[in-house]
Amino acid sequence: MKKKRSIISLCLSALFSLMLLFTSFVKPVNAAPTITLEQTFTATANPDVVGKWSEVERLRVNDTNITQELFITDNEHKTSTIVKGFGNDASPNSQLFLLHKFAGWNTATKPYPVLFVHGAGSDGDFAVDPERNGTTPGLAQSLAADGYAVFAITFAHPHGDNYIQREVLAAAIQRIKDITGKTKVDLIAHSKGNMSSRMYVSDVKKSWGTAFRNDVRRYIQLGAPNGGIDYTFRNTWAAWGIMATGAFGPVPYTYMTIYGWPTDTAYHSIYSAADGGGAYPGQAQMLARWDNVYDLDIFEQDWYTTYYGGWGYYSYSEGIDYAINQGGNLINTLKNTPVKSTVQLATLAGSENVINGVVMEDDGPSDGVVFIASATMTDPMISGGATLLEKKVLPINHVQLAYDPTALTWIKTQLSR
Repeated sequence: MKKKRSIISLCLSALFSLMLLFTSFVKPVNAAPTITLEQTFTATANPDVVGKWSEVERLRVNDTNITQELFITDNEHKTSTIVKGFGNDASPNSQLFLLHKFAGWNTATKPYPVLFVHGAGSDGDFAVDPERNGTTPGLAQSLAADGYAVFAITFAHPHGDNYIQREVLAAAIQRIKDITGKTKVDLIAHSKGNMSSRMYVSDVKKSWGTAFRNDVRRYIQLGAPNGGIDYTFRNTWAAWGIMATGAFGPVPYTYMTIYGWPTDTAYHSIYSAADGGGAYPGQAQMLARWDNVYDLDIFEQDWYTTYYGGWGYYSYSEGIDYAINQGGNLINTLKNTPVKSTVQLATLAGSENVINGVVMEDDGPSDGVVFIASATMTDPMISGGATLLEKKVLPINHVQLAYDPTALTWIKTQLSR
């Protein structure tokens, strides 16, 4: 009997050891974080939040890896409907997001819901009020009139970390699937919104991130920084305009001479919190050098030291390479990670570089912010088998790409193929 028990014990011990060995080779699967619906705003009860939408939800992604990001006064939310939607908080926690629903979202005839992803310094209201004048209709009105269920997202931080916004976007897609019963959505992303969108459909994420769930049918890019941008370091006069007027956007300097007075501007810089910045993390992640393609303008203030680093006559810059490294060289990662083969892709770029109130990018053909060569850099995305439906350049600027009638016609064509 003792001998039998000994044999059984040895067998159990061996089995336990094999189980430990097996589990050591099995990669754990990251479960998607839960989503909490905090509040639903309706047109009748909350018109000052809903605006032109039929309903707005405030949701929370319950993931402790997503923490509060740094705000400064200039990059807090300014749109009253958005601030009220976030509980009268202009600098909300990055776990939060708003999901905007346009009228007819629950009775739409088209088979796939559409989610609009806004760019830097913007919000979901851009889809219904692109010129912020209350009268110019946007993408949402146009698509809904054709039978699409239209949604838009507002991220908590207008210039937030793109890894964080990727996770929030994944949660928004899941929420849309849950409330519509659909298995896939179509993404339309403008400007910086293409960072989180492309990261999701390419499965570029942190170790704790949510894996791509094959729930995006078509991904439509508008003014995407596919090859990165160097606007902040190339167009130096823009920095003085930002600091003098309180406009949104990062500067490449930690010190500037403003109105003849040496000023510490690190808090407004594109660099990390370690250098006194930290309020524009998503901007550093979009950086890439283009000086080997388009020459720098020697008539820009402190042009050389701004781009390559050092003290100029009126400023100090750490240089673009320093900022790229702080951003993790994310553009390079994306260039080396194709879009998943099940996704269909369409890319729209602009060739008009004049934007009211913005220092135009004129060192090379651009939409005023993004070089055409960057926006149309699609080969890395389709190298894994993703389908490129169309790549087109229209004579409109970066902002107009999301609402100009010619752009809307092109978008509808891509959705209906």
